[in-house]
Amino acid sequence: MIQRYFEQIRTCVDAYSAADLVVSASVNCEVRPGLQGYLSGAVIFADGSILHFAEFLDEAHGQVEKLMYTYHYQDANHQLLFRYDNARHRPALPMREHKHTPDGVINAPAPLLAEVLAEIMSYQETLLFR
Repeated sequence: MIQRYFEQIRTCVDAYSAADLVVSASVNCEVRPGLQGYLSGAVIFADGSILHFAEFLDEAHGQVEKLMYTYHYQDANHQLLFRYDNARHRPALPMREHKHTPDGVINAPAPLLAEVLAEIMSYQETLLFR
């Protein structure tokens, strides 16, 4: 199941890589012992912004579950535009799944990578029409 999930991620990233707004993309997938997997990668956009992403996966319960994820999107100057993650913070946040923005942290359910890429593409297209 994890291999199928990896293929879905590669297909998703490849589909977005065909867009004129994307310069390059990479996806690294590792199958780990105990029905687990790890994937990471990056998508670089024409404006110099970049999405770094990582997921730690487990399929022990008959389906692929994201135990850990981060989708970190930054501009060409390495300034945070947004980051979705489920990392534990100190001091603790009131929610495990959240989104960091330049204005603070908000509650946000775990997105799919495709949803994050769609959000970025929408942002990129908005920049083109300014």
